[in-house]
Amino acid sequence: MENNRSERLVKNTAILTFGKICTRGIMFIMTPLFTRWLSQADYGTFDLIVTYISFLMPIITLECAEAMFRYLLDANKENEKKNIITDAIIINLIGFILCIIFTAILSVFFEQIRNLAVYFIILLIAETINNLMGWILRGLKKLKVYAVANIIYVIAMVISVTILVKFMNLGLIGIILGYSIGYLISAIFMMVRAKFFEYVSFKCFDKLMAKKMIKYSLPMIPNALSWWCISASDRTIVGSVLGTSMNAILAVANKIPNLCQTIFSVFHMSWQENATETINDKDRDKYYSSIMNNMFVILTSICILILSGNFIIFNVLFTEEYFAGYYQVPILMIAIVLSMLAQFIGGIYVAKMDSKTNGSTTIIAAIINIVVHLALINFIGLYAATISTLVAYLALFIIRYVKVKKEIDLKFSKSVYIAAGMLIYMTIINYINNMVLNILNVGVAIVYFFIVNKDNMKKIMNKTLKFKV
Repeated sequence: MENNRSERLVKNTAILTFGKICTRGIMFIMTPLFTRWLSQADYGTFDLIVTYISFLMPIITLECAEAMFRYLLDANKENEKKNIITDAIIINLIGFILCIIFTAILSVFFEQIRNLAVYFIILLIAETINNLMGWILRGLKKLKVYAVANIIYVIAMVISVTILVKFMNLGLIGIILGYSIGYLISAIFMMVRAKFFEYVSFKCFDKLMAKKMIKYSLPMIPNALSWWCISASDRTIVGSVLGTSMNAILAVANKIPNLCQTIFSVFHMSWQENATETINDKDRDKYYSSIMNNMFVILTSICILILSGNFIIFNVLFTEEYFAGYYQVPILMIAIVLSMLAQFIGGIYVAKMDSKTNGSTTIIAAIINIVVHLALINFIGLYAATISTLVAYLALFIIRYVKVKKEIDLKFSKSVYIAAGMLIYMTIINYINNMVLNILNVGVAIVYFFIVNKDNMKKIMNKTLKFKV
């Protein structure tokens, strides 16, 4: 049984990895170009716009996309699927209308909002539609289409931004429109391949199902907003206190740990489905512990590998004005690892359909993040943002782990402690920043990575080679 469960998890992860690695790889290569094409202030402003959109999305959608995904996993009949998807579409449409009205009202009173309001709404709607389509495909278990859609998005976005920013010199507006075009082209592809309109009919609107979905998703709104506070409010505080130029440095520093977060997000997508399917298995505790330990060791080895090359990334890819971000990366990398553990446990609560626990624990972490950040920013500057994020993720993991242990006996293996020790060691080397040690430790990280991932790389490669759209 365990082989079958693990096989499904590896298969789904391999498919999603194919799409995400291609997507993030291109994005990572393009980021240094974007920072050169835009002024530091414009890039910082764009990052804030993206941050505000991530804040508004759960509010205007009521987080119904994730509720839809969870109910689609249990739906066996086509009519059920139509009801669930139609309900989600209608909830999103209502949210769009209210958001447009609210933004129009704000534009009357605030000139800064007025100048970017239309472009802000375009990006918000485009990203929300793309996000909703992604959840639909995952709920329908069309993971291959979802993976390809991610690649289509980033290619369309890069081409659009290059034309609008580099050649047409549209600056901030150009990058907003470029991202919007990428999202919309990707969403259209998903709609066509998923035969989207066969699942949508206003006649299929089910009030009872809509109420169930909203009841499930409402506790997830504060959960999503709290995740925003932990990961994004730092940029708002930095932008307000230290200026948008420092916010741009923080945005660049986040790009490197986000590579690890992206890889984890691929696993997390598969894990949510896998945890749901195995929540009632007799050997559940042992299975969950095994997956958690393997996940931690593998993903930490990736973090270590990326962290070992931190000095290369900042010396080669980014201009000197962004080098202050180098010293923020190790702190953020540890924070990402802690967030991976917390989200892993969160996946168990999704399987249990316990959105309240996920929400309440994230709210506590968000409050900790804001309090620590505000308390430190006037004393240690940009470090306040990264340290507050680290403390918040540590608190979130501890709270969730203590809670889940009351029901599920999750145990850490020795390999987890070894991986954690390696991560701390690599962090210290980054702050010493000695060129000889840096070069030696690239070799150490590569050797450690291959020792840890030898068998898994073979499995994922085999699955990826069989990939067909």
